[in-house]
Amino acid sequence: MKMKATFAVVAMCCGAFLCAETLDLEDCISIARAQNPSVRQQNLSTGIAESKQKQAYSTLMPNLSVTSGLSASDQDNWALGKSAGLQAGLTIYTPGMYSGIKAAKLSSEMSRASALSTENEIVSQISALYYRILSTKRMIAVYRGNIAVAEENLKKTRAMYEMKVITESDVLKSETQKGDFEAQLISQEQALKSHLRAMNILLGRDPGVPLELRDVDVNIVNIPDYTQAREQMLEENPEYRAVRMQESLSRLSLQASKENYLPSVSGSYHYTNYFDSNLSPGNGVSLSASWTLFNGLARRQQVQQQKLRMDQSGIDVENTLRLLEQELQDLYTEFETYSSLIGINQRRLQSASRDLEIVNQQYQLGKVTMLEQMQAQLAVLSAESSLVEAQYSRKRVEAEILKLINKL
Repeated sequence: MKMKATFAVVAMCCGAFLCAETLDLEDCISIARAQNPSVRQQNLSTGIAESKQKQAYSTLMPNLSVTSGLSASDQDNWALGKSAGLQAGLTIYTPGMYSGIKAAKLSSEMSRASALSTENEIVSQISALYYRILSTKRMIAVYRGNIAVAEENLKKTRAMYEMKVITESDVLKSETQKGDFEAQLISQEQALKSHLRAMNILLGRDPGVPLELRDVDVNIVNIPDYTQAREQMLEENPEYRAVRMQESLSRLSLQASKENYLPSVSGSYHYTNYFDSNLSPGNGVSLSASWTLFNGLARRQQVQQQKLRMDQSGIDVENTLRLLEQELQDLYTEFETYSSLIGINQRRLQSASRDLEIVNQQYQLGKVTMLEQMQAQLAVLSAESSLVEAQYSRKRVEAEILKLINKL
């Protein structure tokens, strides 16, 4: 009895463990931000860039070193001498020294912008896949409903055939329609499984983890008007920020290349103690400067190369802005198109549903053919499918717009 009870408890625990987890869109986004491999790798790159930024400030700090030693010579009858010293050095200025600090700071900011861009891209993919999964689930429900109706029609058709009211051809048409719906259902179910596996991968999990997603109200959308969205995109879009910072970095690199014509200046202090009554401890300071007067054409060509790179960065900024504006305009056009299609398909579905009711009544009276009944049912399926597609596609476009303005 104890063994049976133990197996029962284990079975219940396994069943609870294997039960599909139910997540909403915010849950999926939170998990992906913490576990998605691309996001994690980019965050590590950001940490490296931040470390390099701190490392760049080390050029402003002094270098400290200590020395100690033992020595002997025949002039002192090989008496063992001891010494210890302390030396401090400070680089006051070297070409590119301060520009390098600014460049490291900009690189760190660029890495953060790149990390945010990667995160937004993953979130956008999750949002699009989330709505695709919900759309597929809704279509599965639609096909199951049509299969149930087709099954009921098939029963009625067979009964009418037995009563010699209709021909065998009508029965075969009814069976064919039911088979078409079943094939479409299998295709949608297969697509759903594939989408769920892809969602788990985006969440940084094994593809086979059971997963359920909560449905959303497809009629609720929240995006600003185009003018406001464009302003927010110019201020907040991480991709655009990254190319602008790259342009600033190129400008700094040009400045650093011009600084190569300037001298380097450094200072140092040293203290040495020989631990010998005949030798006094020594102190010393020094200030030195070095200036490269000529090194061929290296510096000149370096300046020229940096000017060309800065021009390239300016072109990248202009081109990125054009592409982002085009994408934003296309998305708003797409959003308006889907909004119109939703209204059209809602009216289509209402009319097709009413027409199907009338055709079913007339079919029972023998006033219309089986083909007309099937066409009426297909019109309902077409309108309902198009409506579902338009509703969830508009939500996908909403997510794409929010990604561009960094409001995901």
